[in-house]
Amino acid sequence: MIRGNELEPQVYEPEHVQQVLAEIGANFPRYFQGFAQQPLKSMFQEHIREYEKELEKYREYLSLEALDEFESDPNAFKSHTRKQCPIIHRCLMSQDDVMKGYKISFGNTKGREVLDAARAIAEFGRAYVKDFNDEKHEQASTYNDLGLEILNESRYGCPGVIGYGIQSSLLYGLYSRQFAHRSQNAVWSLYFLSRRKDFGLVDGSEFLMAEPEQGRCEQNYFYPAELFGFYALKIFLMLKSACAGMDVPLYHHYRYIYLSAFCDYVAETHREDINTYKWSSEHVESHWF
Repeated sequence: MIRGNELEPQVYEPEHVQQVLAEIGANFPRYFQGFAQQPLKSMFQEHIREYEKELEKYREYLSLEALDEFESDPNAFKSHTRKQCPIIHRCLMSQDDVMKGYKISFGNTKGREVLDAARAIAEFGRAYVKDFNDEKHEQASTYNDLGLEILNESRYGCPGVIGYGIQSSLLYGLYSRQFAHRSQNAVWSLYFLSRRKDFGLVDGSEFLMAEPEQGRCEQNYFYPAELFGFYALKIFLMLKSACAGMDVPLYHHYRYIYLSAFCDYVAETHREDINTYKWSSEHVESHWF
């Protein structure tokens, strides 16, 4: 899609969703073949260990009891977030030029805004997992069955600081059984698994965010939560079936850690393509001379 435009309504239509899934399903075996060249059991265990290193930090950060303590001093929560929220800490410590805008936004944002968004996300997560059922989840036939559309509401974010990506990181960081990680690699993997097709959309692939004037593209960081969650689930089920065929069982508890590992692999196989999309010709040429 083109940055500044609305996502085309067609992406929500059942026929379109099925077309995308059919393309992903046709391409999945090729990527899994390469992915399976790794020792899958040990590789998955390593991803689980890396995930669990930060689990307690997310548990403490999104604790409703802990959030209550900052109600009398929201600005202190902003400082707390800088140090104790793993994903936001990494963003603020990043030396990448693209994170300069994020650092400015964080500096200009009031603690109350960050606290309110964190509380909304924490409350949603707690309520969602309370009624979660693994079989019902994996049997979802439409994106509406997942109950994630509410996450697109503004109260679950904070402009310039907590967008869809960080919102997803918070939920996944605490609940990998229930929430797929909408990382950059995950959205890029949807683009490549769907073989870069636009499926008739006027603005191009729904998984890209194009900036024609700058001559560059990014993964679509505005991609709706419910659509991402549905495609993520369906790819996980493909992964689960393929792994079972290799006598590698995937357990519910780590459902979306397994998927994250696969998405990282897909994106990494296209790292050169991604770098080309992300940088304009002007930027590239400035580094040549």
